[in-house]
Amino acid sequence: MVERLLPSDPSLIGGHRLAGRLGAGGMGVVYLARSPLGVWCALKVIRAEYADDHGFRARFRREAELASRLTSRWTVPVVAADAEARSPWLATAYVPGPSLAEALALHGPWPEAQLRGLGSALAEALDGVHAAGLVHRDVKPANVLLAVDGPRLIDFGIARAVGATALTTDGSVVGSPGYLSPEQARGRTVGPSSDVFSLGCVLAHTATGRPPFGTGGAAAVLYRTVHREPDLDGVPDGLDGIVRRCLAKEPEFRPSAPELRGVFGEFTEDGWLPERLPALVATRATRVLDLPVPEPTMVTRPSPEVSPGAPPSPTRRRLLVAGAALGVTATAGAGAWWRWGRARASANTGSVRRSRHVVALLGDPDGAFFTDHRRGAQLAVEQHNQDARRTVDLVLRTADDGGTAAGSAAAAERLAADPDVSVVIAAGTNATVPAALPPCTEARLALLVTRADTEALNTVNTTTALVLRSTLTLGPPAVLRYLNRAVKPARTVVVHDLAAAAQSLPTVNIATARGKLDSETTVEEVAADEDFTGAARRIAARPQDAVLFGGVSPDRAAACARALRDAGHQGVRLAGEHVLGASFLAAGEGWRIGTGYTDASADARTKAFAAAFRTRHGHPPGPWAAEAYDAVRYAAQGLAALDGDGRSVLRSELLRRPWQGITRRVSFDATDQFFEANDDGGAFLYRVTGGAARFVTRSDDIAEDT
Repeated sequence: MVERLLPSDPSLIGGHRLAGRLGAGGMGVVYLARSPLGVWCALKVIRAEYADDHGFRARFRREAELASRLTSRWTVPVVAADAEARSPWLATAYVPGPSLAEALALHGPWPEAQLRGLGSALAEALDGVHAAGLVHRDVKPANVLLAVDGPRLIDFGIARAVGATALTTDGSVVGSPGYLSPEQARGRTVGPSSDVFSLGCVLAHTATGRPPFGTGGAAAVLYRTVHREPDLDGVPDGLDGIVRRCLAKEPEFRPSAPELRGVFGEFTEDGWLPERLPALVATRATRVLDLPVPEPTMVTRPSPEVSPGAPPSPTRRRLLVAGAALGVTATAGAGAWWRWGRARASANTGSVRRSRHVVALLGDPDGAFFTDHRRGAQLAVEQHNQDARRTVDLVLRTADDGGTAAGSAAAAERLAADPDVSVVIAAGTNATVPAALPPCTEARLALLVTRADTEALNTVNTTTALVLRSTLTLGPPAVLRYLNRAVKPARTVVVHDLAAAAQSLPTVNIATARGKLDSETTVEEVAADEDFTGAARRIAARPQDAVLFGGVSPDRAAACARALRDAGHQGVRLAGEHVLGASFLAAGEGWRIGTGYTDASADARTKAFAAAFRTRHGHPPGPWAAEAYDAVRYAAQGLAALDGDGRSVLRSELLRRPWQGITRRVSFDATDQFFEANDDGGAFLYRVTGGAARFVTRSDDIAEDT
C-alpha cells in the first residue's frame, strides 16, 4: 500500500521525485518515486545513523553491486544507487501489485495449476540468483510481489555472495522463521539449497494457507523447522512429492533450482493468478496513477525572534534532523540552528560549559530489583557529576511503567516526547520492556536494556534498543560454558517444560539444534499437566548424565529438582536465572544457575563499586545494581563523545567503539552487524547452597576445576 508523504519527507532524492511512502522500519524508509526518466521505482533510504557506522557504506555498495548482477525477468532490477550520499539510497523497479502474503491473507490457498506457475517462475528467479553467485536467504511470501505478467522476487537486503564472509556471526540467525532452512536455524553457512527449502515453505503455505512449521514465537518455529516434519496436509497430490523434497532436512537431498524448473514446466502468463486476484493486482496498479507529485519540501531559516545561542523549539529542531537524515540539503542558517541546539542549558559553573542530559530509568518502582537498579544508576550519576573533567552533566529521572506492557508503552511515549531525555534505561521485565521499543524507536531515543532477556529484544538492526546482556535466544551462557569446560558429561538431558513451552524452547534449541553443547544431547518433554516423576526415572537410568532444565517457573523447577533427587540422579543439574524463587531455592541444593547479573560484593572485579555502594546506602548492592551502574556509565561516555547533543545519534555513537564496564565489555561488529554484550565474563555462574544462590564465578573464568 502507498501512503502519502509526511511533511518532513524530502521531495527529491538523487534526481528522483518522491510520490509516496511504501513502508518504514528501523533501518530507514522506502519511497515510491519517479526516476529522472519518468520510470516508477521503489527507493530505499537508509537512516544516516547507520551510514555513520564503520564499514556500512562498503556493505551497502556491495549490496547494490550484487543486486545489479540479477537479470532474471522474475527479479527486480536495480536502476540507481548512491552509497556516498549522507543517507545512502538504492532504487529498484517498482512492482505495483500486492505481496503473496497479502493475497493469501485475503483470498486463501491457490489451486494446483496456479501453484505450478508460481513455482516455475520462482524457481527460474532462484536459478538466476544462484547463477550470479548469490544466495537470497529470505525467500518468503512477503518478498514475492504479484504482477499481471507474473511474480517478482524482491528484497536482497540480506543476500550475500556464495563464499563471501557472512553478514552475521556463526550461531546467529538471519532470515524469517517459518521460511528459513534448518541450516539457517542452526546459524550455519548456507548455500543455494537453503533457498530451495525456503521456496518449498512458500509453496506449502500457498497450497494450504498456513506455514508448514506452524506459527508462534520464533524459537518454537525454529525448533519445529529443525526437529519436526512439515505440515503438508492440503498440498495437491501432484505437488506433494516435490514439495517434500524441497523441505528435506539435509541440503544434499533437495532438488536444485534448474531441476525444479523442469518439474514445474514453463511459466504461462495466461491464467497464472487464481480467481479474484487479477482484480486485486489491477486495482493496486491503478492507484499509483492517482498519486499527486508533491511540491518541493521547504526548510526555512530560524525565525529572527530567536536570539543567537538559544536552543530551538523541540518540534522545529526535530524537523531539521529528520530532513537531514533523509538527504535534504540544509541552508547555512539551518546548519547554524543545529549548532545552537547542541548548546543546551545547564547548571554550569566557571568557564566550562556542560550540556545537561536526563537519564530516565523505566520500570515498576514496586517491582523486584527496581530499587537496586535505581541505586546503582544514582551512584553512577553522582560519581560522574563529581568528575571535574566531565563535559556533560547527568540527571537521573524515574518513570513508572506500572508493571504492565500498556504502562510501559505509555511511559515510553511520555519520555520520547520530552526533549530533555537523552537516553532511557529499561529496568523492567520481559512482559513490559518490548512495549517500550516502538515509541523510543519512533523518536530515535536510545533504550538500554539491563534485565529483560526475551527474544523479542533481538532487534539490534530494527530499533534504537541495545540489550546489555545475553537473551534467552542464546541460552544461559555461563551454564553452557560450565558444562563444556568443567563437567564435560557424556550426555546432557535437556528438560523441555511444556508448561512454559515458548520460554523453554530457546534453551532447548541452543543446546540441541544449535549444537552449543559438546556432549551428546537428548530432550525430555514434560507436559503442563504432569509432574516430573516419569522423566526423572528415565534420566536416573543414566545417573551421571547432566540435566539442563529449560523452563522458567520456580515451582516447576522445584518439582523437577525433587523428582531427580528422589529418583537417585547423581549428575550435575543446571538452569537459568528465572527459576530462582523461594520454592526452588528450598529444593534445588547443589544446582548451578546461569545469570545475567553479578554479585558485586563477591565478584573480584566489582568490589570497588560494592564498597562505594555500601558507603552511600548502608548495605551491600543487590542484583542488577552493578549492571544499572554500567548502563549509566556506558550512556555517559557516548553522550560526552557527541559534544553535548546526542539523542538522535547516541545509539550510533555507542556502537562506534567497544566499551569496558565493571560487569561486562560491550562491542559491535559492523561487518557482521552483531552487538555483543557478553564479552569479558558478562554472564555469571551461581550455586544453590543452604537455600540461597551463591556467586561462583564469571563465565570467562570457568575452568576444569570450577
